Amino acid sequence: MAGLAADIRDWCRGNAARANARRGFLRPAPGARRAVWIKSDGREITGWLAAEIARSVRERRADLPVVVTFEHEHRGVEARLAAVPNLAYGFGPADRPRATRRVIDRLRPSIVIALGTALRTRLAAALTEAAVPCLVVHGPPPPFSAPACLGFAHTAGEQRAWHGREHWDAPLLALLVAAQVEPVFQGLAGAHARALFWVADPSETVAAEIAQRWRASPAARHDILFLGAPTPGASRLSAWDQDRRPLAPGDVVWVDEPRFWPALAASCAAIHLMAPSEPLLWAALAGGRVVSAQDVAGLELLGTAPLIEVAWGELGRFWQELLDGPQAARTAADDVRRYFWQERRRAADAALALLERVCAC
Repeated sequence: MAGLAADIRDWCRGNAARANARRGFLRPAPGARRAVWIKSDGREITGWLAAEIARSVRERRADLPVVVTFEHEHRGVEARLAAVPNLAYGFGPADRPRATRRVIDRLRPSIVIALGTALRTRLAAALTEAAVPCLVVHGPPPPFSAPACLGFAHTAGEQRAWHGREHWDAPLLALLVAAQVEPVFQGLAGAHARALFWVADPSETVAAEIAQRWRASPAARHDILFLGAPTPGASRLSAWDQDRRPLAPGDVVWVDEPRFWPALAASCAAIHLMAPSEPLLWAALAGGRVVSAQDVAGLELLGTAPLIEVAWGELGRFWQELLDGPQAARTAADDVRRYFWQERRRAADAALALLERVCAC
């Protein structure tokens, strides 16, 4: 009933194309070739991955028809999809028996790449019946043992769910973040400061408390604090970008745009994470600096991630210890750097395996 209600709302609002797509009325790609169907769930991050996988497939095999469907519109994702040449994309079918059969008949997919929770019960059953192989990226395995199904686990939870079934443990997101190495931001923004520190994703309440404690601490005479949330008295980093004059020691700066993440990650003495989005998490790891977290296990990273667990209320003490022990700080940063590049290499191997499986169908 919920799906029918959504269809009616779309028809009433003049969005019949979305309602028809939900029912499986997708337009097949021209020509006789069977399509590569990349099916994303409603999350922005899986839409981002769908766009990058589509781009990689098109670059490797320009002759293969590629169709990307998604369950929710995200402006940034649509811009990425639009940049891929000769790509068909739009809303996808709901997990209803008729819609599923209809879209398989129309697209005649040679393979399905399901991102997130896109491989649901009826679709998994239909692909098994039609002997269509599937790849599951950043999602759980299908509800039953579908043949020719290969997983690509991004998180520790997914790794556990895929245990005993064919899969790769590799976060493909590690390939997509910018890995800046040179600490240029220290020279530009923090030229007069001893060190830069970044709390990447606090709530506004926590950010205000951290800023208050920071201003009352000795570190405010020497260092600069960056916060991933607005707080009273903090300037915007995008405003600094207008003239690029060095910030003063003691400044508290709101990192108000993601474009600054790579430069900050490479330049800060330490980065602290609360419950970051996956792009922010991997951007922080890519900098190769000391990274602490409120709850390391809760980040669901694969393997043994060399992050230090620190409560946000203890950050002042922890950061001072890093400054007092530069050798230990360098060792901790080196451990993060090795972990990131290890995961990036594993992700590159997994991405190659994914493309080979797609192009072989």
